[in-house]
Amino acid sequence: MIRLPRVAAAGVLLGIGVALTGFAPVRRQQPAKPLLQYLMVGTKRIAFESPEHTVARFRYVDQALGAARRPRASRDGRPMSACYRPVADPLAGPVTLLFESDEMGDTEDLTEFEVIPVGSRPEVERGCAKLAVAASAIVTDRGIRLGLTRPEVMRLLGTPVRDRDDVAEFEVTTERTVRTAGAEDRYDLFTSLTVTFRDGRVVAFSGAIGDTD
Repeated sequence: MIRLPRVAAAGVLLGIGVALTGFAPVRRQQPAKPLLQYLMVGTKRIAFESPEHTVARFRYVDQALGAARRPRASRDGRPMSACYRPVADPLAGPVTLLFESDEMGDTEDLTEFEVIPVGSRPEVERGCAKLAVAASAIVTDRGIRLGLTRPEVMRLLGTPVRDRDDVAEFEVTTERTVRTAGAEDRYDLFTSLTVTFRDGRVVAFSGAIGDTD
């Protein structure tokens, strides 16, 4: 199961550095924050981690937006997906909101979302549930939404790891620590956002989360 626990604080003995070197140590850079923690769909908040800081479950989507799963029940290890059709965006046009599970993990684990033009993935866009929510009101916790300019995205996310053909990809790996029954486990949490532009504005975006061990 993918684990998404609370980040542990790391202590730093600044005084020792001063005593041994006679110089004040360089201020440590703040740890990177995950690129994806939740998605707002209008007033509904879709968390990508549970209150216990473990993996989010597909039922969070069901509870917030209504059930729209395909398949309706887990079977044969197929990834779970849920398809919604929000109110069309004036710039991007009709779009689809997809939620998906990891192909290699538990089909009940919520690990990915996409906001994409209608027809981009016909194999999972059949019978999408209609949402009375404007597509422009779908926003990540980092502030990414349809219609942003490229400079606005760069201010929110920094420099992409890849940027070509109007598609910018952002990735962050963050160290996580979980304590269970007195034992401590450390691992790397991977989060990513992919943003697609047309004429310099966001017309699609997606995100994913998972651990790397």
